[in-house]
Order: sequence, then structure tokens, then C-alpha cells
Amino acid sequence: MTTENPQAPESSTAPENQARALPRGRFRMSAKKWLVLGLAVVLLAGVGVGTWFLLKPKTNTSASTSRTVQVTKGTQTMTVSFDGTLSPRKQSNVNFGVSGTVTSVKVKAGQKVTKGKKLATVDDADLQDAVDLAKANLTTARANLSDVYDNSGSSAAITSAKAQVSSAKAALAQANTNLGDAVLRSPISGTVASVSLEDGDTVTGSGSSGSGSAGTSTTSTASTAQFVVISTSTWKLEGSVGSADLASLKAGQAVAITTDATTDKLTGTVASVGIVATSTSDGAATFPIVINLAGAHKDLYSGTTASAVITTGSYPDVLTVPTAAIRTENSRTVVAKVTNNTTTTTEVTIGKVFGSYTEIKSGLAEGDSVQITFTRPSSTSSSSSNSGGGFGGGLGGGITDRGGPPADAPGGTGR
Repeated sequence: MTTENPQAPESSTAPENQARALPRGRFRMSAKKWLVLGLAVVLLAGVGVGTWFLLKPKTNTSASTSRTVQVTKGTQTMTVSFDGTLSPRKQSNVNFGVSGTVTSVKVKAGQKVTKGKKLATVDDADLQDAVDLAKANLTTARANLSDVYDNSGSSAAITSAKAQVSSAKAALAQANTNLGDAVLRSPISGTVASVSLEDGDTVTGSGSSGSGSAGTSTTSTASTAQFVVISTSTWKLEGSVGSADLASLKAGQAVAITTDATTDKLTGTVASVGIVATSTSDGAATFPIVINLAGAHKDLYSGTTASAVITTGSYPDVLTVPTAAIRTENSRTVVAKVTNNTTTTTEVTIGKVFGSYTEIKSGLAEGDSVQITFTRPSSTSSSSSNSGGGFGGGLGGGITDRGGPPADAPGGTGR
């Protein structure tokens, strides 16, 4: 008889069943947790890379280039430059000298006129009546003087009668002048620049003004004038300069002038330099200067901008080097002198500065060679691959020189 053990199969498989019964979630993470963990790793890696770039040692991104130039001797000039406005040297601002109603305007802007040309007229009826009245008063005064003489009047009576005649003559002369002023005429030959009257306008007597040799009074300006007549044959340039340039300027100095209005070579001379300053918007004091252009120019226009270069001094046989070759070292003014491919630091004494060149008073001789060192950013881009670009024409564009004149260099601005 066989006895069955119901526990045997259960006990033989218990460990396997227990293993299967363990929960799987205790050894696996959800997809959301894996995503969060991945983003954290990426963020930490980015921070590390950024920190490395930020804190890594910086490398020198500039490169030096040297050029050897010779010390030369020649004539140097010093100049002062400024921009100004062209205007005619002769201009008349013309206005009626009497009151009345405008009956006729004879000219238009842009029209050429000769001296004495009629510009406009006003109604002269009242002016003619004033002349007639003045004539009658003069006749009466003369008759009264005759009566005094005929009646053997006293000396006082005779004096009074003569005064009345003189007064009547003056009144008649003024009345005739006023009648003549009913016709407005151009005081100069030239071109009518502006007209501000029309038929039927009412005017009040204000007289005329002019500039140069065109007029003698200053009772009106171009902005208020009824007619402006300009002579376009001779011109002037008006501008201003700073106080630093004032001492080097004087009447008669030669001037070269350029303007986009003409391709002609324009020259002139300094006519006047003002000594009373005016202030600009930034508070700097400036001084007025007037240049008279030489010759006659019919293709210029009033109000055109022009540039002037005034030669303030000319110096022959001046020893110079490019200003970029000069530097300050240990409170000394020095250059890098080149002898047989060997560079030595040489102390020099400098003088006047002529723009990009500086006078050498001692330390160098004509024909000596000096070295100029430039510093430019290094780059692998195509825009900086032209190795010759820095030396073409003078000291080259886009190059920063390491030298330059010392702060205490004497001389002018060299502009």
C-alpha cells in the first residue's frame, strides 16, 4: 500500500515559486524617471563644458608686423582746416525807402540785372502831392524873404525869413527824393536771388543794405529783404576755427578750397580772423574766419558747403620720420634704429609735428633707418589674409601703431 505525501511536490518547488513571487517594480524605473535622469546628465555636461571655455587660459590673438623706413629731409608745411559756407562777396538786400502800395514788380528770382535796373514801383500819387506842396511852401518862403528886404526888416526878421527858405528847400529836396524812391532800383549788377513782393502788397519805408562794396547801411537782412541781389563773380567762404588754431592764423595766408559744386581748382586768401569768440552747442569757443576766393567763378551757388586748408607755415630742410616710429620709453622719446639688420633703441629730440610726420632735431641723420612696429588682430578669415594691405600708402589703413608721438611733443596740430 502506497502512502502519498501531499507536501512533497509543494516543498520541492517552493524556492522557485518564492522567486517568482518577488515584485518586479523594485528593480526597474519608469520611462519618466529615465528621461529626467538623462536631462540632468546633459545639463551637467553643458555646465562643465561652458565652465572650461570660460576659465581656460586666453591666447594672444594679435600679431606684430614691422616695417623699416628711412629718415628724410625736405620742406614741410603746417595747415589749419575747416568747413564753411560759400556766399557772394557783393550782396545787396534791397527794400523800398517809402511807404505805399506796390503797383508793379519788374523782376523774378534768378534774373540777371544791371546796376540801376527797376525792380518794383509803388503808387506815387501821395508822393507827388507832397512835392507840389513843398514847392508851394518854398515859393511862399521866398516871397516872405523879399517882403522883409523890401520893408527894411530887422536883422532878426531877415534871419528868420532866410531860415524859412532853407527849411522849405530841404523839404522840397526830401519830397523829390521820396518821389524817386517810389521806383526801387538795383544798386549793383548781378543776379536776383530772391523776391518777396507781389503787386498790391503794402510796404513801409525801411531802406536797403548791402555787403562788401554793394551798400552802406545795415537796416535789413537777406531774410527780411524785399529783394536780394548778388554778384556771382566774386565769392567768399565763411566758417570758424577753434582757439588752438587762432594764434597761427592771419590775413593774407594762402588757402586751398574744395567743394562738390565745381571741379575747378579754387584758391584764396584769409581776409579776416575774428577775435571775439562764439560758443557752439558743446560749449567750445570758436572764432569766425572769412576767406576771399581768387578770380571770378560763375558756377558757384550761395550756401554751398566748402572745405578750406590754410597754410600757416612752410619749413625747408626739415628732418622727419613717420610719427608712428616714435614712442615713449622710460620717460624718454625713442625710436628703433636699424643698423646692419640690428635694431637698437635710440633716444631722439623731436620738434614740430606735420600730420603723420614729426621733426627730428637730434639723434638721427638723413638716410638713417628706423623700424615701425604695427599690431594687428590675427585671424583665419579671408578678410585679414592680405599681408600687404597695411603698408600701401603711408602707414596703411586699419593698422594700429604701437608708437606715436609723446604726449609732450611740441609743434602744431599738423592738420
